[in-house]
Amino acid sequence: MKSHLAAVALVALTAPTHAHARDWGVFSAIMLASDYRYQGVSESRGRPVVQGYAHWQRANGLYVGLFATQVDFGYTGAPTYELDGYAGKNFSLDGGRTELKLEQMWTVFPDNRTPGPTFDFTQTKIQGKHVAGPWTTLALASYVPRGSYGSGEVRRVEGEADFAMTPRLTFKALAGFQGGGRGHERTYWSFGAVYAWKTLAFELRYAGNDRTRTNCGFQPKACDAAVVGTLTVSLPPIL
Repeated sequence: MKSHLAAVALVALTAPTHAHARDWGVFSAIMLASDYRYQGVSESRGRPVVQGYAHWQRANGLYVGLFATQVDFGYTGAPTYELDGYAGKNFSLDGGRTELKLEQMWTVFPDNRTPGPTFDFTQTKIQGKHVAGPWTTLALASYVPRGSYGSGEVRRVEGEADFAMTPRLTFKALAGFQGGGRGHERTYWSFGAVYAWKTLAFELRYAGNDRTRTNCGFQPKACDAAVVGTLTVSLPPIL
């Protein structure tokens, strides 16, 4: 059984959206995605899912939050939803153009009935972000000491480049590598764009990885490249 790393958007879960005018308070959103896909692999068998998050952030950079999503692994006793709790701190550098983020995340599958080791795991992350004009670049490294279902240590590195064509339209490209554990290793990528309007944001990405159906595990089609759409509705912030 492969490990299930948390599917959270790096920016969406750890910073206010375009609709939020302040960098402190409680921020939340509901998302409808055509597929729950992370690191190029589907976690919902290519089916639509409902997701959401609540994120509390202080002006000094401390934050905590909770992300929830449906999952579909396609067998009796498999979990139907995932919860990711997280806490961390943002450090502002270089007059605010550069940011360093340290985060701890706890992933659980409360209704899992799969026999054997737990699916639950913890993850430590460090991320750097730099803004230069219309460009935003991000670099992330994460470490899981014990992957889900007894799969061992998992390490990941990831980079993303975003280009703001207009205040509403941003193009995105991402590439990453995951290694360690049992059956974890893969290179993954995606590219696409997000369009924001008032409290709405629509993202369209083409996502894939270097695994084939023959080495994708018990859900071979989950590794197929696909176009994924996500509609995000930001709720009014609580300040």
